[in-house]
This record gives sequence, C-alpha cells and structure tokens, in this order.
Amino acid sequence: MQAVFFFVFFYPLFMAIFWMMGAIIFYIRRERKERDVPRLEVYPRVAILVPCHNEEVVIHDALTQLAQNKYPDFEIIAINDGSTDRTGEILQELVGKIGRLRVVTLTRNMGKAMALKAGAIASSSEFLMCIDADALLDKNALFWMIRHFLEGPRVGAVTGNPRVVNRASLLARIQIGEFSAIVGMIKRTQRKLGRIFTVSGVNTCFRRAALHSVGYWSPGTVTEDIDVSWKLQLRHWDIRYEPHALTWILVPESLRTLWKQRLRWAQGGVEAAIRYTKKIFSWTSRRMWSVYAEYWVGVLWCYAFAFTVVCWIGTNYLPRGSWPPSLAVQTLIPGWTGVILAFTCLAQFTVGLILDSFYERRGLIRYLFWAIWYPAVYWLISAATTVVAVPKGIYKYGKTQYAVWRSPKRRLRDLLVWARSAPNQRHYFLDHPIIVFSRRVAELMITVLFWGLWVYLVTPLLSLALWFIGVYLFVDRMITLGGYEAFAEQLVNYGSAVFVMWLVLTLWVIWNLRRYGQHNRRTEPPPYVTADQIAEAMHLPVETISRAHASRHIHLHFDRHERPVIEKL
Repeated sequence: MQAVFFFVFFYPLFMAIFWMMGAIIFYIRRERKERDVPRLEVYPRVAILVPCHNEEVVIHDALTQLAQNKYPDFEIIAINDGSTDRTGEILQELVGKIGRLRVVTLTRNMGKAMALKAGAIASSSEFLMCIDADALLDKNALFWMIRHFLEGPRVGAVTGNPRVVNRASLLARIQIGEFSAIVGMIKRTQRKLGRIFTVSGVNTCFRRAALHSVGYWSPGTVTEDIDVSWKLQLRHWDIRYEPHALTWILVPESLRTLWKQRLRWAQGGVEAAIRYTKKIFSWTSRRMWSVYAEYWVGVLWCYAFAFTVVCWIGTNYLPRGSWPPSLAVQTLIPGWTGVILAFTCLAQFTVGLILDSFYERRGLIRYLFWAIWYPAVYWLISAATTVVAVPKGIYKYGKTQYAVWRSPKRRLRDLLVWARSAPNQRHYFLDHPIIVFSRRVAELMITVLFWGLWVYLVTPLLSLALWFIGVYLFVDRMITLGGYEAFAEQLVNYGSAVFVMWLVLTLWVIWNLRRYGQHNRRTEPPPYVTADQIAEAMHLPVETISRAHASRHIHLHFDRHERPVIEKL
C-alpha cells in the first residue's frame, strides 16, 4: 500500500515539473523571438471546414467572422450534419451573402468525422483547416499554421492554441487555468519530445496529402482528433503545436456537461490506445513509445488514486477493525509530500498562465486566484472519467459505426457572447443582476476558503523561510511533520527521482536530435492530391468530384459501407 500511496502523490509532482521544464524550453527556443505575423513566400489555398449540427444560435456570427480572415486565399465549407433546427436555413441565407462560403448538407446526422470527410470531398484545397461551429478563429491564425507546412515537408498537421471566451462562471475560469497550465504545457513538452498525443479538434490545420495517406478521419471513434493524430504519426507524419494560432472557444459551465465531455475524451484515448497497440510496438513506431507509455501510466495513476480514496474512506468511516490494516490510509494529505506537491501545483499554474499571457492584452495571471480549484477538480474528474471510460471503451471498441453527436446545451451567458441582441429580447430570471451578483459572491467566498486550505498546506515552507530570519511561526505544524530533517529527507528523495527522470528526458531529446534532427526523409513537399486520387479514395467518379469542387451547395449521404452518395449538386 505504501508503494501505491507513493506513486499517487509522486506521479503528479514529477509530471508537473516535467511539463514546466518542457514548456519553458519550448518558449525559450521557439516562442520568445516570434511576435510578428510571418510573411510567406506563397499563400496556398486553404479550405476552412466547419461541421455544424443544430448550431442556429452561433452559426451566423461564426461564419461572418471567418469571412473576415486576413489570409489571402481561403474558402469556407460549412457541413450541415443532419441538423433539425434552423441551421440549414441560415446557411442557405449566408451562401448568397458570403462569397467564400460553400455548403454541404448531409441528409442525416453522421457524426463529426463523416462531416469532415464530406467537407474534404467538396474541396480541392491543399490544406484543410478544421474548426468547430461555436469557435472563433483568430484572423492571423492561418499565417502561423501554413508557415509550418511550407518549412517542413514532413508536417502533416498543425494544432493551435484554444482560448476560453466565456469567463463568467467559476467552472469556466477554472478551465482557463487548465488550457494554459495543463493543455498548453503538455503540448509544448510533447512537441519537444517529437510526438503529440492529440491535436485539438477545435482548431487544427491538416495537409491533405497526409490525411489522404491515412484514409482521412475514422467515423467509429468518439474522438476523431485523437484517432487521426495517432494515424498520422504512425505513418511518420510530423504534428506541430503553434501557440500563436489562437481560437476562441466556449467551455462547459455545468458539471454535467463537463463530465460528458471529459468522459468522451477519456473513452477516445482508450479506443486509440487499443486500436494502435500492435503498430506501436513496431520498431518503426518507436518515437510514439513515450506518448503511449505516458498515457497508460496516467491511466494506472487514475486507478491508483481511486483505490487510495476508497482505502481512505474504508479506514476512517467504516467500523473500527472492519478494514484490513494492510490497506489503511489515514490521510489524503501526506506530510511534506503534500506540502511539496501543493507548492509545485501553484508553480505550475503560475508558469502556464505567464506563458499564455503573451497572447492576451490584459494577461492571464489574474486568473491564478480562480485556478486554485483546478488541481482538486482535475484530479477528481480525470480519475473518475478514466475509471469509467476504460471498461466502456473496451466494451464499445469496434461496435460503433458512426459516432454521432448531440446538440450542445448552452447556458444563457454563453449565448450572449455570440447571439446578436434583439430589440424585443426577454429578460431571463437567471440573468438578473441580483442573481448574477449573488452567484459571484458565493463563488468568491468558497474560493477564498479553498485558498485558506492551500495556504495551510504550504505553511511549513513559509515557516522554514521565516526560521532562517529568526521568526518562529507554525512550530506545532513543523513538529508534526518532523521538522528540518524530514523535509531534507523528502527533498533528497524527490530530488533524486526528478534528477533521474530529467536525465532520461535529456538523453531522449539528445538522441532524437541526433537521430532525426539532421535527417529529413522528405526534402520535397508531398505531391498534390489530384481529383483522380480523391475520386478513387471516395469511390466516386472523377466527373462527380470535379463538379463537387465547383458547386456552391452539395447534398449527399453515406451508405452502410461509408461510401458517399451525392444526391444533388
């Protein structure tokens, strides 16, 4: 049990330090000197694919904003994936107003993967930019993304930097810290290791040749972004992370919606890990070993954390003597380990928010106050969703033909960000100033209380600092934790482990640089995917593909063999 307990608290500590080191190195080498929008020698055509399912609230403003993009040569392809609301009518209206807009209509809901595949059929562009209908793409994002494709012939995809736009609720502000201190740091670090676990489904640009080589997106997975990331990298395509390519997104503001989202993400990770296990263990796929190992160690940690919580409940709340002594866990806040872990979490969030503050005028460090919740929320939700998702993903693996989506349930304050104000707009009770003020006061009070708990955890470190200058505070707490000797012992143990891991990471990076840094198997850009090749891959006549590329509105569906059937052009 001691080994499990040690792993539960050591793993997050190591990963936090690991991500901070990787993110700082990435920033120094790649971000620090890059501020101005890059000027490209050529501007290849880009197709912006926007899958839509019941998006009547946001689709008008989203497409209008996309049409104002500063990139010189692009088209917008909106895919109406069997919407049952007014999405189709709005798209018909916008076709006549936005010259760059084309519309693909699917007769029934087929899921995001098939919607993107339909968009790929309609376009002949060399690069395909995928963005959600409820997101706003920065006007300069394509410049930053296309630069990578022109510089690297091996680049198959470039994923951007999602930024949270709805920041009114506590849960949304917590996720600001997540996307900066967790998602952003992980992608920066993984990029230094050479492989990325997943691109962001909300804003990623693909090279068509890369997508064509792996058969485009897989319709049976609940997370098409994770699946296509693994397919591309197992075919030796490079995936890059571009923090300057900003996309403003809406995040869940209710625990129920957040739970469904994270459960779907966790299930998608399980499906990808199972689907590509055989390919992973091939010597040619060795650069994916670190990503694969990191994922399963993370899954193991989730189960270990859940097991520790169960043992703690059994130890403290079951009748005395009924719980086995060998599985006894007296506390979930273990001495100096908890102190060091709490301090490291604060440092991680501070570094992450500082790095992403360069992309916002007012900065993000002010959200550190609210991000204090995220370690607890992240641990609980991550562990719970993974524990549920693993058996669910194993059970449903290979049994789903189309992973369809449901209409998102947006709260009123989300809609206000997007929807145009109407003269006769009704006044909603939940949006009343008194209700909003009361909610914010309640969120402030519980956050202050949680900060009190966090300060209590790190008081021994404060005590050490004060003792050096002759001020003796928190004496009882220091005695309880064993004083300097116990602290020094823990520092030696953790420092040794971190040093060993850092050494392994350094050797891995050096080996990657020596093995792959000076060798580029693709010195020339991959050949352009012709209409004949697209027609062969999609099982359609070449004439139909050519007509589809020239049509402003396409109606189609997919048969049971996933072959497209175009009904009207």
